Amino acid sequence: MKTRFTLICFALLMLAVNICAHAKDRHKNEHAGNKTTLADAAEGNYDIKHVRLDLHVTDSSVFVKGNATTTAQVVVPSMSTYVFELDTLMVIDSAKINGTLLPVTSSLYMMGATPCFVRTITLPTALASGAFFTAQVYYHGVPPAGSGFFNGLTHAVSAHGTHMIFTVSDPWVAQSWWPAKQSVNDKIDSVDMLVTVPSGVKDGSNGLLINVDTTSEPGYATYHWQTHYPIAYYLISIAVARFAEEKYYHHFPGGTDSMLIQNFFIDTATFYPLYKANFDSLGLMIDYFDSLYGRYPFWREKYGVCYTTLPGGMENQTMTTIGVPNTYIIAHELTHQWFGDNVCYQTWGDTWLSEGFATFDEQMFFEHFWGPAAGLAHRKSLISSATSPACGQVYVTDTTNANSLFNQATVYNKGQGVVTMLRYLAPADSLFFKALRTYQQTYALGNASTANLKAIMETAYGGVNLDTFFNQWIYGKGYPKYAVSWNQIGSNVYVKLVQTQSCPATTNHFSTMLELELQSGTADTIIKVYNSLDTQVFTFTWSPVLDTVLLNPDAWTVLKQIGHATHDVTLGVSRIVKGSIIVSPNPTNNNWYIDGLAENTPLTLTDVNGRALWKGKSGKDRVTIYANKFPAGDYYLTVGDGVTDSIKLVRW
Repeated sequence: MKTRFTLICFALLMLAVNICAHAKDRHKNEHAGNKTTLADAAEGNYDIKHVRLDLHVTDSSVFVKGNATTTAQVVVPSMSTYVFELDTLMVIDSAKINGTLLPVTSSLYMMGATPCFVRTITLPTALASGAFFTAQVYYHGVPPAGSGFFNGLTHAVSAHGTHMIFTVSDPWVAQSWWPAKQSVNDKIDSVDMLVTVPSGVKDGSNGLLINVDTTSEPGYATYHWQTHYPIAYYLISIAVARFAEEKYYHHFPGGTDSMLIQNFFIDTATFYPLYKANFDSLGLMIDYFDSLYGRYPFWREKYGVCYTTLPGGMENQTMTTIGVPNTYIIAHELTHQWFGDNVCYQTWGDTWLSEGFATFDEQMFFEHFWGPAAGLAHRKSLISSATSPACGQVYVTDTTNANSLFNQATVYNKGQGVVTMLRYLAPADSLFFKALRTYQQTYALGNASTANLKAIMETAYGGVNLDTFFNQWIYGKGYPKYAVSWNQIGSNVYVKLVQTQSCPATTNHFSTMLELELQSGTADTIIKVYNSLDTQVFTFTWSPVLDTVLLNPDAWTVLKQIGHATHDVTLGVSRIVKGSIIVSPNPTNNNWYIDGLAENTPLTLTDVNGRALWKGKSGKDRVTIYANKFPAGDYYLTVGDGVTDSIKLVRW
């Protein structure tokens, strides 16, 4: 029988993290100049309170005829122009401010390679701070044809001939189909969405379906959706097709509350039962993620999906648009309702706060519903992707590039690796999830930054300083690579780690916790260590005959291993001439005195995990090491530059 147990002293690890946290990091300020997504600074002059979109569309064309009404409040001392964004392929028929018909001028702003079209209405009289106003824009046109995932408004035909249109407004293509202010920090307090479609065609949108009017316009139906939860502009959506609608109420366990689940499926004859069963699991998923992060944020309205041909999923608030029926992708989009929708990022550079967490929840889904082996396999595949770019960075510095913002390897997969490592760093798993619930509660229906998350984690973890962690893993580039060797002499096991960096031009060293697994024919032992040096030897007391050492067996850390662990028979064999160096007293409860050293001999004192606690050089006289500074226990004095030449010191 094999046994599996963990050896670690969390307090000592936290001490090491605190020691390293005060070191300066060259990447610390790289994120200071994050770029805004506003095409014109004047868009920041007002705060949107309500948007009413009244659209005429069909399932067979992206032609839109619209009437958009925006109610907002002035937030600057004086506002003389109303500025918004709308593609010039959309023809503005007329525009009004507070009921007065006014002309509109246009200009072009490039968001990287994406054109953003700024529309300006000059007000007859400037509006003072705090004033409310209503802007109404009548428009029509065919949005620009996009490419790839972020198309704005897409027309598609399914494999079985179902026509549809659907929106993906991420990151700044909402302006291709409605007059928008594209600022993630100005969440819209409430939205009314009215979509008029041909009879037999249905629309799925955000919030609750208030009414379906089939009488006002013969041959057409108007779907009126309404949400009263604050919503980011890019999460406003429509999906139009000859859908089959499915809805039911999910009852939360342990109470009387319930919430609406409302799905719209295409190609009913082929969809059932092959894919429907996956979406019927939504209630189970909601209950599970509720237990981790708190009650589903929008439970008083609904959650649902519109199934389309989208090659992936888009987490439109309360109504995901999705084209992939895999359950882990369904879980990914669902958890965006917490991470990305309920708590949105403050800047586009922090996109990992949405995508990294949703990708992390893929492995949580696998582990909970499919078992630990499935979760581990998924983590390993994500780390493999995260380490494909040598200099990948989680924080996005070029926020004008959609491909950078949504880079699968860095923002998604390395981002989830950061979340996983934060979990591994926690003094207890329960504190990690408690911190995330605090994050959700503190910034509910608003915005948060990486710094906000960091502060909550530091408090939850007992005041530990996480500067080094975030500077390395969020703002820094690359990851550590390790060569592993080992030896066993009696009941002493020696494991040597040699760290190099995938992006050495920008990163000197990753100070990080790691997991080692000692394997023998009779027992496996998991050991958590803190790697603080490029070359570091860890010493353990373990009596079973060692077969090999595994690095990162549970895939908790983003890293690459160079080859397999090798057996190095020289590890632990001291080259110090016995009797030439005298340590006294040993053991001690006060000081160690070292005699017999050549002048300028390098000395390093480490704990049993190989963490360097003191460094110095010998002089002409004896060397004194103040043992009373350290807790009682075993220590190792490395003499010279050879990392294997060490003397065991004991402090009682």
